[in-house]
Amino acid sequence: MIYTIGCWDRLFEDEEYKESTVENCLNYFSNHKSIQLDTETKGKDPHSKALLSLQLGDSDNQWVIDVRKINILDFKKLIEDKIIIGHNLKFDYKFLKHAGITLNNCYDTMLTECVLYCGYDKWGYGLDKLAYRYLDVTLDKSTRGDFFRLNGEPFNTDQILYAARDVKYLHKIAGLQYERVRKYNLEYCVDLENEVFKSLADIEYNGMTLNREKWLGNTNTFKQELDDLEAYLDKVITNEPLLQKFVPKYIQSNLFDEPERAIKINYASPLQIKDICNTLGYDIDSTNDRELTKLADKHEFFKVLQDYREKAKIISTYGEGFLDYINPNTNRVHTSFWQVLNTGRVSSGSKDDNAPNLQNIPAKNIFRNCFEARPGYLWVSIDYSGQELNLMADGSGEEGFIDVLNRGEDLHCYAGSLMFKKTITKADKDLRNKAKTINFGKPYGMGPNKLADTLQISIEEAETLFKEYGIAFPKLNKWLDTQAKLGVTRGYSETFAPCRRKRFYPELEIIPRLREEVKYVTKGSPESKALWKQILQTEGQVQRNSMNSPIQGSGADITKEALINVRNLIVEYNTTYQEEVAYLICTVHDAIDVEVREDLANQFAKEMEDIMINAGNKYVSKVQMKVDTTITKEWIK
Repeated sequence: MIYTIGCWDRLFEDEEYKESTVENCLNYFSNHKSIQLDTETKGKDPHSKALLSLQLGDSDNQWVIDVRKINILDFKKLIEDKIIIGHNLKFDYKFLKHAGITLNNCYDTMLTECVLYCGYDKWGYGLDKLAYRYLDVTLDKSTRGDFFRLNGEPFNTDQILYAARDVKYLHKIAGLQYERVRKYNLEYCVDLENEVFKSLADIEYNGMTLNREKWLGNTNTFKQELDDLEAYLDKVITNEPLLQKFVPKYIQSNLFDEPERAIKINYASPLQIKDICNTLGYDIDSTNDRELTKLADKHEFFKVLQDYREKAKIISTYGEGFLDYINPNTNRVHTSFWQVLNTGRVSSGSKDDNAPNLQNIPAKNIFRNCFEARPGYLWVSIDYSGQELNLMADGSGEEGFIDVLNRGEDLHCYAGSLMFKKTITKADKDLRNKAKTINFGKPYGMGPNKLADTLQISIEEAETLFKEYGIAFPKLNKWLDTQAKLGVTRGYSETFAPCRRKRFYPELEIIPRLREEVKYVTKGSPESKALWKQILQTEGQVQRNSMNSPIQGSGADITKEALINVRNLIVEYNTTYQEEVAYLICTVHDAIDVEVREDLANQFAKEMEDIMINAGNKYVSKVQMKVDTTITKEWIK
């Protein structure tokens, strides 16, 4: 049965609907352990758009409450005391938070599905997809947009039915989901995701302050640098005998007798750059950065062009237009997160929500210093020191790695010393960089060809470096190879205990069919070679991902553990001081950023350090996780 509260502006002829009261609703759910919850809103921004309805229900009965007429705080205690089952609860959390209600104990069917099918990017995680997948129920989501267009008029029957059905099936879906959760031993991982979404929702809700004047100053600086690089490129073209076809014989002037730019080349055009390459005698298929890097030492034009492209990209992404992300209601920049990528990491940014990718803000202080703590607060930023290197060492049991990391010495110098058979210090920049590149590249499946491209060295030298690295660290090599093989044979990778997140590789499903097809074509024929190429490429990509996923995914699990406990610490502080003395405002992979009242910042930072170290040490036993802390007035590199 569907019950409504505050919706009875006209009579419903259909007996499926009944008008109810707040008291009846509260009494009905008083003995329930869990409640299915959803909201409908006027838009996506909780700071500017109205909350229209609250839906509460179980599989038998659903209540649709028009909170434009009924005080939503009448349901505050009920919601805060019960286990809440919802779909994409991060959205509802922010609107309820704005209304003064906190979701505490939650089960999110969308997040659980993301955990169950981690790696299936196009699987479909909307409620309509889950209802059909688990219950063979078709949910029509076309009514959703009607709520955005409401201007005070009452809900119609279609809207009430739509709202009620969004909470009717959640419990049944959750029950069927959990059978698979138990099958794959993903209970811990599901609990982790159902907790950390509240931390991510707080970050989205709180936002960060962006200093407009500083940002515009950066934009103007980069625009001038871009103009200077364009002029320099024009000069290179003019002085290069092979490129004279791009130089006009006559230079026109404008109305003010100032010469116009003589060279009419758009340095952002791949076609024009390819024409220049061909004219210089370099026949290339692409003008991407990788190809230009190979040419950087062969002609000045390409080195300068790379600088030009970098500046142009910065202006395009982080120029004056970036200020449009400042929310006029909060004067802060608010991001949004997709919580479960195939590795378990979160991603930031959404064009649909007008939310920037704050994880991609350039790691240069000229940009990050533009984000400032609110008046009376300090910016506490803590990140893990060498998180992925620690996970590599612990997972492989490589004694040398473990010993160096626990002593706090430079791992790249240590690796270089073994590889080059002499003592390497930070002063040996070239040799240390070669070791560092392999240290970070190896777990991402880097091979000699990629290393040669990255360092601009010969393939022979790259092969030698990899050979020496393998000799120096046999356990690490063996462990990474084992992870690669397990990914292919099992069809999934797994992060460290206790989370044991699984990344599935659905692309492997095509392999048996390809292997069967290859039996029926002539050995050595073009068809045979094409099939084997597809098989090897697919397996090779899975092997590379399988090396990396246990490391990158475990790092994500650790940061999520820390985010949960940092949020708990903030709640504790805010409760103790009876005001908001701390706010979660950002996370970038292995870093967490908090605004804390100035007089409490140092004390809070020490407790936060312990939280993050303890979270890391839940996943490693042979190394000790370390963190780096900064306390400033603005975001720093």
